Amino acid sequence: MTSPASDDAAEPDDTLDPLTEQALEWQVRLNSGEDRAAVERAFELWKNADPSHRQAADRAAELWRLLGGALPRRVRGPPKTVIVFLICGLAAGGFFAGGAFGPPRSWLADARTAVGERRDMVLPDGTRVDLDGGTSFDIAFTADRRQLRLYTGRIHVAVQPDKARPFEVVADGGSARALGTAFDVGIDGVRTSVLVTENVVRVRAVAEQDAEAVDLFAGQEVSYADQKIGAIRQADPRARTAWRQGRLVFDGQPLGEVAAVLSRYRRGRILVTDRSLEALRLTGTFSTADSDRMLDAIETALPVRILRLPLLTLIRPDTTRIGKTGAGRSSP
Repeated sequence: MTSPASDDAAEPDDTLDPLTEQALEWQVRLNSGEDRAAVERAFELWKNADPSHRQAADRAAELWRLLGGALPRRVRGPPKTVIVFLICGLAAGGFFAGGAFGPPRSWLADARTAVGERRDMVLPDGTRVDLDGGTSFDIAFTADRRQLRLYTGRIHVAVQPDKARPFEVVADGGSARALGTAFDVGIDGVRTSVLVTENVVRVRAVAEQDAEAVDLFAGQEVSYADQKIGAIRQADPRARTAWRQGRLVFDGQPLGEVAAVLSRYRRGRILVTDRSLEALRLTGTFSTADSDRMLDAIETALPVRILRLPLLTLIRPDTTRIGKTGAGRSSP
């Protein structure tokens, strides 16, 4: 059984730098009911005092915009630590509303792993399941079928043969049925991917047995979303399942997909703030135990800036580099 990744290594930075805290206090004052004109004049003086103040003001304004300007209004400012606490609370509330903790049914699932945790388990029929970080599923075994209902995360299944009871994984409305095999199923954002590592798997974008299906063989992968199956792709099973050994291998994966995968190893929510960034592609090998190092590598390889806040990581455009960098390559 694989031990959880080190808490220290997987833990994101949970503090704001002092200048950003100050800038957030100015944002609260601007929306507090005070004399706005006077506050704006004082804020401009503060920003003009040093270039770092203006940069902090830009970071605070972006955070305020993303959180909807919903920080409580006030007349007298609370301590900086309260500002940070309020942001954490707002961010956490947004995570529940936005589904960052998965659908409600996943909260009491039969099997779960925490963010950054990996483990394996053996089902009652002898089937082995490897669970990636942030994974949850229910187990439904009856006299004539074996089914896992995956809600979040990713699993690799090595199925114990049983001709009388077919084995399938249902995820996001579709299904993957084993025809005596081993395979990987992962939910990455809005799509679900199925990769076969041994033998054959029958994939449907709609779980009903009379729905259109495609058969995948070892080394093939397919994704489905919105009840539609994409094209079958050739894949490297060893690279695509490297997460089972604590590594992530990306070979030109879009940044939107990379962010969804990274969320399994980093607490809180990861937001790509500009949709145009989601298509940027990343190549490299990373450790699942060090999400901060991976973020550093993404920032180096791609024209993005990354702002790390309590329970919230923002991936934003770096306007000084847009158009100068193509597909990013990094190998920490």
